[in-house]
Amino acid sequence: MTVTRAIVIGGSGQIGGWLLRHLWDRGHEAVGTYATVPYPGLHPLQASDREAAARWLRDQRPDVVFYPAGFTFVDGCERDPEKARASNLEEPLNLARVAGDLGARFVYFSTDYVFSGRDGPDDENAPPDPPNVYGRAKLEAERAIADLLGDRALIARTSWVYGPERQGKNFAYQVVRRLIGGEPVMVPSDQVSSPSYGPDVALAAVRLVEDGHSGLFHVAGPEVISRLEFARGIAVGFGLDPSPIGSKPTAELSQGAPRPLRGGLATSKLAQALPGLMRPLSSSLQDFLQRLEAGEGWSDPRVRPSGP
Repeated sequence: MTVTRAIVIGGSGQIGGWLLRHLWDRGHEAVGTYATVPYPGLHPLQASDREAAARWLRDQRPDVVFYPAGFTFVDGCERDPEKARASNLEEPLNLARVAGDLGARFVYFSTDYVFSGRDGPDDENAPPDPPNVYGRAKLEAERAIADLLGDRALIARTSWVYGPERQGKNFAYQVVRRLIGGEPVMVPSDQVSSPSYGPDVALAAVRLVEDGHSGLFHVAGPEVISRLEFARGIAVGFGLDPSPIGSKPTAELSQGAPRPLRGGLATSKLAQALPGLMRPLSSSLQDFLQRLEAGEGWSDPRVRPSGP
């Protein structure tokens, strides 16, 4: 499929920023939106204003809509299930309907939290069993969008996304900042999943659309490791002492939402479609550092945040 015009809802976010970067680099016309964090070149859009959002998207007449936006604060979702459902299900479904009316593709980003985490890693055929409000909203959205759009829908589940991003909020930034600041780092000792490098997640989604794929794909890194191994790997990759990193069982960390423990995403389907695209932690961290050293701490060197 040749994409002539793409819309990225949530272009100021971690995956959204890289989607725009890859789309531009690969010769596509792409427009990104933001809701709360403004960046030059991005269009303000409140998906919660469903009529206005639908009208704007209809005017854009895209060939494909990427939707990495949503309310991803898992504990916040547990406290506010109404917001979780609105942001992760009702708002994207509203724009998926517009995409359907226009004959456009729709790419929805989901999560490994649709699984219980009792016997992972899980592949695309494993039965979902979300342990928390966030996972339930995401699973409902997956099913509703697939039912609505059929083979014009692509659902990309991912997990533990990290890497260079404009807002600098992901787990890697948190670990590095605390270590540089001389602060201890405490992580769960019993959570296992698949670290996924943000630039690779975004590129995989773009490539899958270009190649005409639809349906459900697990788009995650090739390794399944513990959160402690992940944190220590980040420290070593950044040349920092990992010894201040400690761990406790999830039950002792007072996290508001239940987490999958033995999780992770099996990615043989993606590896068959795009062999070798998803890089492991060690080589991803090398790329991360190189991009930071080259001044690419933000997802596109042409776009800089309006604040610090």
